[in-house]
Amino acid sequence: MTATARSGHMDARIRARRARVHADAVKRRQRRTLSLFALLIVVAGVAVALRSSLFEVTAVQVTGVSGDRAASVKRAAALERGQHMLTAPLADAQRRVESLPWVKDAVVRRSPPSTVAIDVISRTPLLTVQTDDASWKVDDESVLVDGGKVKGAPAVMLGTAKLPELGRVIDIGVVRDAVEVHTHLPGWLRRRVQAYEVSDSDDLILRLRVPQGAADGDPATVRVRLGTAGDLALKAEVIRVLLPQAAEQGGALDVRAPANPVVVPDG
Repeated sequence: MTATARSGHMDARIRARRARVHADAVKRRQRRTLSLFALLIVVAGVAVALRSSLFEVTAVQVTGVSGDRAASVKRAAALERGQHMLTAPLADAQRRVESLPWVKDAVVRRSPPSTVAIDVISRTPLLTVQTDDASWKVDDESVLVDGGKVKGAPAVMLGTAKLPELGRVIDIGVVRDAVEVHTHLPGWLRRRVQAYEVSDSDDLILRLRVPQGAADGDPATVRVRLGTAGDLALKAEVIRVLLPQAAEQGGALDVRAPANPVVVPDG
């Protein structure tokens, strides 16, 4: 190949490369232009949406609770009609709802086109905590839910104990033990518990109703010194076996060491 031919071939390759570079540059400019145009459309759409009354909150809907509690949730959320769906402070509203002592969990969400939905899971009272001054409701996490008594549930007798604010966990060992015990007791035994008491050494005591323990048909009462919530399955089985004997003798039952239980006669 002559020098002239080689030179012509090189010029053609250079021109082709320059054409490709130019074409790539044009494509990049087109992509940037299209991206900017799309961004402008999005910004314009958001601006229109922020000014449109179609996206204003027209209703706050509460699920999971009703009546006075639903009204309390709405007040706590503090979301007003007319607030914009896109800018309404839903996270703050959720924190306020979850601060209610009887609320276990809450989700505040947008429900297009114009409703804010609040889904609530409420705490279920499990036991009554009885102090010298008042009665209180506690749930399965030892959280102080509300004042009053839990219908059909035994009480944890605390005497002069000081309790935290509503919505807080009761950080008292015997309360936590009572909650754990009541949650995991066999059904037949749970139904016989009249109350949970505290011994001088802070052991948990079960006050049990025993129908077969009285000749006149009235139920007898047997106090069972349980100790802690440890070895609960074994302790429950020992109680099942020895409870009739304790009721017949009118005494108490000590199962703190379930391998060596003791029936304590009356007196």
